Amino acid sequence: MIFRTAISEDATKLTKLTLESKKYWEYPKEWMSMWVDELTINPEYIQRNMVTVVEENLELLGYVSIVEESSSHIVELQGIKLVGGFFLDNLFIHPSYIRKGIGEKLIAIAFDWCKGKSLEQLYVISDPNAKGFYEKMGAICIGELPSRVEGRHLYCLVFNIVF
Repeated sequence: MIFRTAISEDATKLTKLTLESKKYWEYPKEWMSMWVDELTINPEYIQRNMVTVVEENLELLGYVSIVEESSSHIVELQGIKLVGGFFLDNLFIHPSYIRKGIGEKLIAIAFDWCKGKSLEQLYVISDPNAKGFYEKMGAICIGELPSRVEGRHLYCLVFNIVF
């Protein structure tokens, strides 16, 4: 396995992998259609953010990305206000490689990146299916947010980065 910084030319492959990984959870087609824009990775996204891919024999197995939200980005949840900060924006694994340890390795890379930036916290707005994974990796759930899908919630979690 090779871990490397993503390049602009990876954008199409990353989008394809993201959609395939999301389909693994058998979401309704209407939901998948609603999420296409937010799950699309473009070259500008790769240039602006931390994006690390893992591949083997030139096959893309997964990736992780971290974005910095400005202080104008406010997340309000259950009496807590998060103003800006760094967020683990994407962590997707090709369905054939889910539960094979790749996610843990990508989280370790994200933590190392945060340590290199002297960041003490990394936030995640998590899909319900990923919440348990993030908690297993040490994240603490600090609240829920409504999803665009009626009756569904996302979870806000925080990793406290240990130096």
